[in-house]
Amino acid sequence: MTLMAGILSGSICPDGKTFIFPAFYFLSILICLSLYSYKKLFIFLILGLVFCSGYLLIQTRLSSDLPLHHISNYLDTKKIKLTGRVISFKKHHKIKYSTIVLIQSIETIGDTKKKATGKIILNIYGLSKTGPEFGDIIIFESSIKSIRNFMNPGAFDYQRFLKLKGIYGTAYSDTKKIKILTQPDQVNVFLKLIRKIEDLRTRYYDFISIHAKDSKSSTIIASLVTGKKEIISQDLRDLFSKAGISHLLAISGLHLSIVSLLFFNLFYRILSFSPSLTNSGRAKKIAGILSIFPLTGYAVFSGFSPSTQRAFIMIIVLLFSFVSEKEKDIVSSLSVAGIIILTLDPAALFSISFQLSFMAVIFIVAGVSVLKKYFLLQKTSVIAKMGLMLCITLFASLGTFPLTAHYFNIVSIIALLSNVIFIPVIGFIILPLGLISFVCFSFSPVFSILIINVCIQILSVSISILNFIISIPFSWSRVATLQWYEIAAIYLVFILIFLSLKGRKKLLPFIVFIIFLLVIVSFSTDRFQNSSNSNLKITIIDVGQGNSALIQTPEGKTILVDGGGFSDASSFDTGKFIVAPFLWQKGIWSLDYVILTHPESDHLNGLIFILANFAVQTLIKNHDRKNSESYVNLMRLCKKVNIRIWTPSTRADQLNLGPIKLIFYESPNEKFSYGYNNNSLVFKLIYNKFSMLFPGDILNNREKNLSNNTDINLDSNILLSPHHGSTTSSTKVFLDKIKPGIVIISCGRHNRYGFPHDKVLKRYKKFGIQIFRTDTDGAIFISSDGKHFSTKTHMVK
Repeated sequence: MTLMAGILSGSICPDGKTFIFPAFYFLSILICLSLYSYKKLFIFLILGLVFCSGYLLIQTRLSSDLPLHHISNYLDTKKIKLTGRVISFKKHHKIKYSTIVLIQSIETIGDTKKKATGKIILNIYGLSKTGPEFGDIIIFESSIKSIRNFMNPGAFDYQRFLKLKGIYGTAYSDTKKIKILTQPDQVNVFLKLIRKIEDLRTRYYDFISIHAKDSKSSTIIASLVTGKKEIISQDLRDLFSKAGISHLLAISGLHLSIVSLLFFNLFYRILSFSPSLTNSGRAKKIAGILSIFPLTGYAVFSGFSPSTQRAFIMIIVLLFSFVSEKEKDIVSSLSVAGIIILTLDPAALFSISFQLSFMAVIFIVAGVSVLKKYFLLQKTSVIAKMGLMLCITLFASLGTFPLTAHYFNIVSIIALLSNVIFIPVIGFIILPLGLISFVCFSFSPVFSILIINVCIQILSVSISILNFIISIPFSWSRVATLQWYEIAAIYLVFILIFLSLKGRKKLLPFIVFIIFLLVIVSFSTDRFQNSSNSNLKITIIDVGQGNSALIQTPEGKTILVDGGGFSDASSFDTGKFIVAPFLWQKGIWSLDYVILTHPESDHLNGLIFILANFAVQTLIKNHDRKNSESYVNLMRLCKKVNIRIWTPSTRADQLNLGPIKLIFYESPNEKFSYGYNNNSLVFKLIYNKFSMLFPGDILNNREKNLSNNTDINLDSNILLSPHHGSTTSSTKVFLDKIKPGIVIISCGRHNRYGFPHDKVLKRYKKFGIQIFRTDTDGAIFISSDGKHFSTKTHMVK
């Protein structure tokens, strides 16, 4: 706990090294002196030293004092020639694969080669059997893109996540344009072994892909054996998440435990043929030691990801505890495992898998101790063992549900049932059979295919059962993001129950008081005060190169305008990873209206996830239809979940929401070029004296059409910049008609379109308009009482 506290403190206050170094030195001296005096002082000083060690360990990851030749100094520039070494296995994606490269030197145009350092993610497009492998030194040309967060409240800090791994940028290249410098004589024995492992992983993955008939089931088998969890489709991930068994898809402590258990039983049965080993009890110890070797092989072969590394260390520590006959002191063994993991990788404390794994084990240990106290573990019948398995699953589910609700915004009510059914199926049938098929696929492909097909049949039935289970009403639920003080309150309630059952009542009043304070804090937050707030709130969400905005009326109505989105070829879902977490963070899980201004990908694609996971009453859209997969899926989804579709008429239509009015201006009667953009729904929000215009992506000819219409009043306090600030929009006549005091531009940083254009920015400034931009300011928040309004940004300037 002390080490964790030090790491957490170092993360919160990353610039305090000047104070911690003298403290570290001072404590070291005092420890030496205290060895000759007071034992209690010695203990406190040791704890202080551990705290400081944790503080310093995380400082090395978060330090901003990078060398001058670090790769971070060349971010977001023109293409440069890079030389580096591949230091990771490949991750296969839909149209590319990615790997991590440790940069060694760079060469800019017209400049000499310079030494460089730092890690980047290299995305490689194109298929080739001669692509770079682990350990290769490669040369390629690319600009290095900086790691960018979407700057919204409660958003995942992806930049910090990669920084803790030492990664500062991303690059892109075609496999044919990468030159491999590695010579055969430079490949040592260790490198040959690692390459052989990666080659086997890739070959087995290709083998399954070619011969398996069911793609969903085959990706599960490949993921369990090779650790390539990136190949699993998002639909399948969502299915397992809703059922509460998503942990079965990634190599974790469960999988390593099963592998070690299977090999332990195998070795023990073999060693049991020796009476001397059995009678002396050495058979179990030797079997435990021998199990380490196949366990290590499986961990390395599956990619040895950070989560696998942590699970591996934990199981190794527990195995050594078993061999040394200290397996009953499981708390100490877990503490040792935690210290080793955090010493090697202090950033693991902030890893979801680390938190979930340790919390699950802690709750299992605590729960079993309660069962022992009440003599509920005395029976050894089959029914009693099944009951114990149910209890262990229940304890693990209880321990992890606050964290899953926080990180994934989902609570599975049927998780207990799903785990009881599918842990044995996937862990003790599919995983062992998958490993056997891997061992056989090189020399007996027919037998391997037979095993794979058996697994596919079992998994196909399992997926059908899972689909049925999650279709049961209230089997799972989306929830608002739990804040850390709410998570603390929940865990304190669990501690309260545990101490009561154990008969330890001294701390109960203090814990009740802390819970009471946390509940008061929770009810004082914005989420519980929104209903009593008389202000209109508008948030322009940072979705990169796209549009999305949330409107919250004084009467509690919620309206989402567009959902952002990247191209149809992109696997990144703005709805799932940006808009939905923002809504959940604000405690929103239902929407009265969703407005789709026009069916282009940068406005539409993010809405598919929103409509599928939020209770949406009405979708408002224009008359356009588009023959695209995203639009078809959106319409199909509306029909499936009974979402009403309202299309404002060609004449001005109005939506009254108490004191709030949304006036939709007529669609164009004439056909324009770039019709989808020009046909955007244009509407004006009015709240007494405050108004804001949402023009979608209209261009200059539609702007002219609206400006010449004397029957409408475009005058507005705030304008959402049409078409992200392109030169084909924001004409002088249009701005003169609106007379905005503020313009908000929703655009992506360093986007390939060059939005917003310099000419447009100069035009805004010439009109005396204050400019806000999501690419530099992050989310923009507008609040109005109907008379006055205020605007602030997520990024404080």
